[in-house]
Amino acid sequence: MMLLTNYPIIMAITILCILLSCVTLWFICRHPIPYKRLYSIGLGIIIGLCSIFLFTTIKHLERQASLTPTPTFIAVHSIDDLELALAEAANQQHPVLLDVTADWCSPCIAYKKETFPAPKVAKQLNQYTLLQANVTANTPQDQALMQHLNVTGFPTLLFWDKKGEAVTKAEVIGFMDADEFSEHLRQQALHIQ
Repeated sequence: MMLLTNYPIIMAITILCILLSCVTLWFICRHPIPYKRLYSIGLGIIIGLCSIFLFTTIKHLERQASLTPTPTFIAVHSIDDLELALAEAANQQHPVLLDVTADWCSPCIAYKKETFPAPKVAKQLNQYTLLQANVTANTPQDQALMQHLNVTGFPTLLFWDKKGEAVTKAEVIGFMDADEFSEHLRQQALHIQ
């Protein structure tokens, strides 16, 4: 059912088929129709075709979703971890995205569950070295890392180019849905190269 709610067209077709079937059954039962059996068979065929359509569409969407892997983030726990990861990414000529997050932050969770796994965003994130600093524990290391990065709110997404230079124009504070974030990544691609 979760898949149906993610695709409004499929949901609309499903509701339309159910309503059409109910109205037709009501009409057949309430009115004397000379070919009641024929109408019932026709209704069964319509319901069967709708079921086949929905089943094949859902399977196709599941297959499409499985083709785009969910982005994997590397955990960063301290300034030293961050510096090491940035140096390694610069050696490999990869831009970097750092997600500064906390477990209590609902927009941070929405990024993890909705924005980052969206197929178009996941595809764009493939070009990045993805780092994540979870500062939920608020340890001295977490506080030092947030101070070092000048984190003022959650979620904060920070970017570095292929040379390891910070790209402050690309910084994101707050939530963006998949469409907004995909557009942001597209616009910032020139700065991050």
